[in-house]
Amino acid sequence: MTIEEPQPPSPRAQLVIGIVRRGGEVLLVRESLGVDGEVLWSLPGGGVEDGELLHEALRREMREETGLLVGDPVRTAFLVNVDSRRYPSALAVAFEVGVWSGSVRPEDGDIEQAAFFPLPDALKLLGQLDSAAQREPIVGYLSGEVAPGTTWLYRRRGGEETLVARW
Repeated sequence: MTIEEPQPPSPRAQLVIGIVRRGGEVLLVRESLGVDGEVLWSLPGGGVEDGELLHEALRREMREETGLLVGDPVRTAFLVNVDSRRYPSALAVAFEVGVWSGSVRPEDGDIEQAAFFPLPDALKLLGQLDSAAQREPIVGYLSGEVAPGTTWLYRRRGGEETLVARW
């Protein structure tokens, strides 16, 4: 009989994403997101810490990345589930934020800039994201081509990222 060594738990990633609008504009942040560390524009958000509920993580991440104080989300925009070797079953949930206050002033050192963009310009910038799992749900939702609350399932293996299902 062989005794197996206990394996350390796989890292789990839970992320929140915030969608803040000002009239016909959308708030984006500029940070290192590219495959080779390129600095790109995306929606603000980040990791859920142990003991945090999603709306608490959203408030904290939005304050850190944008300087804004946000209220509770008004709707779930989309969910993304990505299975990769590094992060098995990572889950990202994007929320529309209805109430917010303050000035755009990122407090997170990883954020180079935060700014509002007219929706057509924001869609062009977001279309430059390398990862389909980052790009497709965001662009699909903000363009109105995909219904609110859509779930996206991706699998990433050997540099290949595949959309497995969407509903």
